[in-house]
Amino acid sequence: MPEGPEVWILSKAINECYKDDYEKSVNFKSSSLGKHLILRDLGQHWTFGLTGQVHISELDNKLYKKETGWIYGEKKGLNDGKYVVGLGTDWMEDSADSLNKWVQTAVKSKSKLAGLLLNQNHICGIGVAWGSEILFRAGLRPELRACDQNLSKLVDVMIEVRNEIKELYQNLLNDSINNNTVKDFINNWFSNLYEARENMTKIYKKGTKIAVLGRNWWV
Repeated sequence: MPEGPEVWILSKAINECYKDDYEKSVNFKSSSLGKHLILRDLGQHWTFGLTGQVHISELDNKLYKKETGWIYGEKKGLNDGKYVVGLGTDWMEDSADSLNKWVQTAVKSKSKLAGLLLNQNHICGIGVAWGSEILFRAGLRPELRACDQNLSKLVDVMIEVRNEIKELYQNLLNDSINNNTVKDFINNWFSNLYEARENMTKIYKKGTKIAVLGRNWWV
């Protein structure tokens, strides 16, 4: 499933691909918020579920969402043509202070930490892949209650992980820019970033798989 980092770099690739088509004074072609790709010119935001992909048509050079596979996400309208409503703190972009505010709420919760991390209404952009990596590095367990664990390292690790993956994904995009293959980057975004993600992570698909609240986590 594409999570916050994957949608973040897709947004940057789209902006790069279409930069010559838009005046500098207008909004970016796209942006990201959690797992949502925001396309202001279309007045839409896209999610990608488990199998959702995108492609640029050779016929009209426009970006389309590929609704193939098992669960491919949704296309929805933006609130007032600008915003996605109902999402919490953005893991990919919000400050350490904002993340700490979320942790201060989470530390009092009797819910399992897995459920808290996946609740996009409270913190958005984290799924099982990056959630497993964050908890592993922070020495935390997804199946245990948040209030029974020491969350003091959680924010530092969240920022560490996002910075590492931003650097990796940005380097991949830079390579495609230098090679004039940004369209290929976008069209192959789904499969190529899955491979990059698995190479970078220390625990995802490398540790022990456990089921927590109906989802498979890696510890």
